[in-house]
Order: sequence, then C-alpha cells, then structure tokens
Amino acid sequence: MAAPSSPGLFSAPAPIRSLFKSFPLAVHPAEALPARAATDASLLPRLYVFAHERDAELGLPSYNPSCLKWQSNHKTILRIAQINVRLVPSSNHASPSGALPFLILPTSTTPATVPLTGEKIARFAKQHAPSANLDDPSPRIDAYQALIVHSVRPAWLHSLYVNPANDTLLEALYLPSSALLRPAQRHTLRAAATTEILKATRRTTGGIDATQLFDAAEEAFAALAALLGDAEWFLGAEAPGVLDAELFAYSHLLVGGQLPKRYCAKGSLEKGYMTTFGGANTQIIVKTPKTPNSISI
Repeated sequence: MAAPSSPGLFSAPAPIRSLFKSFPLAVHPAEALPARAATDASLLPRLYVFAHERDAELGLPSYNPSCLKWQSNHKTILRIAQINVRLVPSSNHASPSGALPFLILPTSTTPATVPLTGEKIARFAKQHAPSANLDDPSPRIDAYQALIVHSVRPAWLHSLYVNPANDTLLEALYLPSSALLRPAQRHTLRAAATTEILKATRRTTGGIDATQLFDAAEEAFAALAALLGDAEWFLGAEAPGVLDAELFAYSHLLVGGQLPKRYCAKGSLEKGYMTTFGGANTQIIVKTPKTPNSISI
C-alpha cells in the first residue's frame, strides 16, 4: 500500500480541504439580465457634450460652442441632417480624442459602439441625409469659416478663459467643485486657451493683443453680416448649412442662450455694433471694449 502523498507547498490546509469536500462548490450558469422595454431614448444616438445634468435631460443647448455646433437644436449640423440625439453631460477626459463632443450610435444601429468624433460625426450626418445642405456650396464658404476659426473663436476663448473678469463664469461652467483642484485646472485651461489663440491668430511674439483680437472679431461679424444680406440662410440657400451652424454656435451663446444674463452682450451693450443673422433672428452683439481686456460675452 502506497503511503499517502504529502500536501504540496500550495495545497490548502487539511481542515479547509475537508470542509469543501463536505460542501462542494458549484458554479451555476449566469442568469440573463432583466429584460427591459426599449425606450425612445435608448434607441437614439448619444451625443456627449459639455452641459449641466438638468439641461442635458431637457435637451437644452450646450454652453460650449464646439459642442453646440453639432447638437440637434435648430440650425446645428445634426439637426440639419434630421438626426435626433440624447445628450449626455461629459468632459474631455471621457472623450477618446480628448475633446468633446463625441457620438455613440445605438447598438441596434451598429454592433460595435465605436465613438465618432470630429469629421466622423460629419460623415455620419452626410450619410444619414445626403440631400441636406452639409457640403460647402461655394468655395467662398472656406474663407468665411476661416473668419470664425481665426477671428470669432479667439475672442471667445480670451473672454471666457483668459480674462479674469469672467473667472466666476469659467468656474461655474468648467472648473471642479473642489477648491483644491480648481487652481491647477484653471491654469491648465488658461494655458491651453492662450496657446490656441496664439496659434489661430498666428502670433509668434509679443503675446496676445486683446484690442486687436476684439477688433478682428468685430470685422468678422461685419463680413458675415454682409455675406448674409437680407437672405434667411447664407448664400441664399433654402435651408441652413455648415456655415450657419458654426456661426449659430457662437451667436446663440453671445446673446444669452445658455450663459447667465450678466455675462451676455445684450445686457451690457454700451458702444458697439449689432447685426441680425439668420431665420431665427439671432442678434449678434459685439461690444467695443473700453480696455484691452474687456468684452462682454
């Protein structure tokens, strides 16, 4: 009769082995998840944007122009393509590209939930609505889009992120609630905005010239107003297009769409110029700054 083998180094102690022989473990098959009736919201693409929780639930416009450009509100790209989405509050940290917005299609549409960002959202919109006015109908559009990128957006960035006068608004919209985290995040946002402004305005020396920045924004609005003329949409189109959506993303916020009233240009116009854009009668007001560091947004 062979002697019983001694337990190995990694064997369980004898009392434990005896216990589990008396009560052997059994692995049961996994139960199916509870079946829930599909809701309209679950069947919609999810657009992750900068927004407050309650505003997203109500489908209100984002307070971020880069997100609002795509959002499914009047005169925005997804709305032009007749794509309804469910808004989800998010942050850049959650985005696969490091920037909002991004779009996730429902699993009923595609088996792989690959987030769509930037131009991929644009391609999805064009594929969904080939007849929509989402292709540039004129080579001139590029030049006017450049006005928004190189003149309007830098003034917006400076007003919100760089100008200390709007620090309360910056804190309310983008900074964490923790007082310990806010200073570092504020510094990061201001540094990133400054870098983008200098890149957009092609300034390599001398830093930001705020007066020149706001003058350029005012000139851009004047040029866009001249292009629109008395038409409802740019270039006399029958429906809004990409340029309408890009401009709306800033004009809607400038006149008091999602920003607190005290920060909007309409409430503090003293000396400047005003023009009207588009079928929604969106008024764009740019206040001539009293000092190089002031502009109402």
